[in-house]
Formats: sequence, structure tokens, C-alpha cells
Amino acid sequence: METTTHRNGAGVLTLAAPAAHGPEQVAPVTESTARLLGAAAILGIGVIHILDAASTYHSTRWIFWAYMALIVSAVPVALFLLHSASPFAWAAAAGLAAGPLLAYLWSRSVGLPGDAPDVGNWLCTLGMVALFIESSLLTLSLTRLTLWRRSR
Repeated sequence: METTTHRNGAGVLTLAAPAAHGPEQVAPVTESTARLLGAAAILGIGVIHILDAASTYHSTRWIFWAYMALIVSAVPVALFLLHSASPFAWAAAAGLAAGPLLAYLWSRSVGLPGDAPDVGNWLCTLGMVALFIESSLLTLSLTRLTLWRRSR
């Protein structure tokens, strides 16, 4: 934004395009943008587990209830992240991403109790989407926590 002066001396605020960044200069992601992306990822994790929850209700009831706990906790964690720049919000987001990520890896490698059919089922489409979102959120959260620590 720039202020220009007219002949009568009145100042007028005008919008001007920001200076172009060279290829070697990358604009950082702002905290508010990162928090919005993080909240969207958290809600995405919740939606994925809503879609998968019905298939677990009859086969492995405890996994269904773990999904319900994840889904119910996704909303307050997303709201906490949206409304707070606190490192605790990013830590909660990292925990919400790491839990199902580790559970998926465990279920596909050695198997979870009562869930042997999933061992080796690495290419489940919904699972792959969940892995992508969870690992992206975990990376974003750890990056924001590192930046916060460096700023102190």
C-alpha cells in the first residue's frame, strides 16, 4: 500500500503490487496460513476415518472406538489450532497426526490385535490418502514447532 498526495493536499491510500521476488527468494508461509492448512488437514484426517469407521464396527470393535476418539478429538484440535498460535496447538496437531500414522504402519506390518487381515495391505486407497495427510500435517507441525523454538 502506498499513500499519494493530490493537488488539494489530501492523502489517498492506493494499493500497489508488491515487489517481485527473484527466483532465489521464497516468501515464507505465514503462521495464520500454516494454521489454516493444519486445521484443514486435521479435519481431513477426521473425514477419512469417518469413511472407514463403518467397515471396522463389526470386525474389530476396538478399532472402531479408536476411530471415534480420533474423529471426536479432531474438531477441538482443529479449532484450537485455528484460534491459537500456541506451540501446544501445534503439539496437539502433531499428536493427532502421529497416532493414526503409527497405527496404520503397525497394522500393515505386524498387525493390530484382532486385525490380521490388514497385514500387508499397504495399497488401500483410503489408507494411502490418510498417510499423505497425516505425514504432511506431522511435517508442518514439527516445522512450526522448530520455528517457534528458534524464535525464542
